[in-house]
Amino acid sequence: MSAHSCVLSNLGNPLLNGLGLGLAAAEDGQLRLQTDMFPCCSGEGRAWDGHRSGIRTCSLQARLLRVQRLYAHYKKLWPQATRQPHQVPTPFSSLILQEVAAVLKRDKAGTQIAFTGQKNMPSLAWSKAVAALWRFGVEARVLNLTRSDNKDLAHFTRDHEGPLALFVEQIDKLWDPMHAEALEHLVQRAYNADAFLWLEFMQEQQSEPDSLDDGSVRSEISRRIQRKRKSQHPFELISRDCISRLQSMSGQLLKSPSGAS
Repeated sequence: MSAHSCVLSNLGNPLLNGLGLGLAAAEDGQLRLQTDMFPCCSGEGRAWDGHRSGIRTCSLQARLLRVQRLYAHYKKLWPQATRQPHQVPTPFSSLILQEVAAVLKRDKAGTQIAFTGQKNMPSLAWSKAVAALWRFGVEARVLNLTRSDNKDLAHFTRDHEGPLALFVEQIDKLWDPMHAEALEHLVQRAYNADAFLWLEFMQEQQSEPDSLDDGSVRSEISRRIQRKRKSQHPFELISRDCISRLQSMSGQLLKSPSGAS
């Protein structure tokens, strides 16, 4: 296949903008290839090589399949979403490509930690995963602890041969032992696998609705507990061992506003 005519050979260039370069959405909403950008094989991932008298193949179709699986997971977790992960404004696309490329090249720490107050729509973690998977050919997975089940967690942390990029969006409700344990488990797995890791914490840990509101003392105590839970910083809700590991992975000193670490 001609590397000079096929965009696949240039997808790894972060200066070439467009997260979904070479991708398009069909009328049925499914992701497909813009075949004119892959003239050597018309998007089939294989073509006749006259010089070698045989068929040559590439990673195009395998890469597309992985992206389609990522989008299927996206639709499962965010069925109401109106935009696809690769559909971001050009300035954001450029910044995402530069960030992900820098992390994958180890020019930046392999673990990135951020905070957000947005919880009712998908985060940019999905767009960064597309950059890693489609543009740079690195296996990428996204997890939302409050929207996923044990099967999703098992899939997220399963072994993989080769570079692996893990994205966890909108980490919330860490006062729940199940969520805290799941986070600590995946951090440990990422550490053991030397995986790239992006963590996005909710700035305020959402508490459960108060099911008891009858004006009693018990109801007042319940509300106070919920307010305290919501006001706690995420780093106050996970173990010191996990904080220490994240500090090692990110190169940052992680402290809550109260000074706990």
